[in-house]
Amino acid sequence: MERLGKHWLRDFINYLEATGLWIHHGLRLPGIFIVTVLSICEWVYCVLHQLLDSDVCAETQINKHIREHCLHNEHAKNPNKPKRVAIVTGANGGLGYETAMAIGRAGYITILACRDLKRGQQALYQLEKETGLHDTFKLIELDLASFLSIDRFVTEFKEQHQQLHLLVCNAGMAFNHYDTTYDGLESQFGTNFVGHYMLIDRLLDTMKKSGSARITIASSIAACMVRSIDYTRVTDVWRFNRLINYSTSKLALLVYSHALARKLQGSGVTVNAFHPGLVITGLYRNISFLSLPGIHDLTHWMWLKQRAGSVTSVYLALSPDLEGKTGGYYARELPAAIHPDALKVEVQDRLCKFTDVLIATNTHAPNVLDSINVSSTPA
Repeated sequence: MERLGKHWLRDFINYLEATGLWIHHGLRLPGIFIVTVLSICEWVYCVLHQLLDSDVCAETQINKHIREHCLHNEHAKNPNKPKRVAIVTGANGGLGYETAMAIGRAGYITILACRDLKRGQQALYQLEKETGLHDTFKLIELDLASFLSIDRFVTEFKEQHQQLHLLVCNAGMAFNHYDTTYDGLESQFGTNFVGHYMLIDRLLDTMKKSGSARITIASSIAACMVRSIDYTRVTDVWRFNRLINYSTSKLALLVYSHALARKLQGSGVTVNAFHPGLVITGLYRNISFLSLPGIHDLTHWMWLKQRAGSVTSVYLALSPDLEGKTGGYYARELPAAIHPDALKVEVQDRLCKFTDVLIATNTHAPNVLDSINVSSTPA
């Protein structure tokens, strides 16, 4: 059968998902419809991917992206030039670890931005051991659930580096029971979206001074499981739902990626988002069903291994094919169907204004909604 390098399987799954989304939004069908369609498509892709020797294919693709990046990058070809600098959030494990490894191998000084310093130190040691690179990976503490931690991270980073060429927004949490960040925001929205929003905002001045730079944002196909961003899900504890709030945070990331791409046109900084697929990571640890005997073994066989799941992330970070391209959304290294709200300027502007108020007030009080006069329809 065809290998990953052939596009037939990826084209087929992307076409099925795009068709399902078009039907769902066009006919305004219940949410269960698109959840079912997208779940079936992702599971089918995972099964066929496993049958196509996915681990070998993923390694081949990642090596290809690294090789092509080095061939097209003057800094990689000239050892006398200073190395380019990258940040990967959530780099202590999962997709972040694999992405950081590939970026380091491509010649970047790679900052591991991790909440847990102990796990970060373990990841740093393992990366150096696996790659043989001992002056490439650096660790700086970053907790996206804390505005104070974000400010400290940015301060420490800017004290050590004057340029930033690549920012991979990978860290996240999923399907948690209700909790809040240190600053009082619902934890999934606050960590996945608001934390990255604030981090990007604080680093943009450095990226603009660095010449060509890229921002990649890990969204998810789960963004399509809500019709719109319902702001009361973020501000009202009684309307909290683990799946819907997670999906809302991922839709917010997708909408923001397009808002940011529009804002940064002509600046030399590009912004693209991606869906990694169903990958075996700790992201799903709060879904008890997946821990049941038999189910656990089945998902670990069927779902993508971490290296295979990181291929699109590495592609967006390194591939010369993406040079100058911005405002895209990718899955399986190909442009993917996107939630229609992500393309609406008024939705983008409302989200940015809402988030600026959240950060300014350090609270999730109801008057945040009143301040932007949001009229939201429940998902």
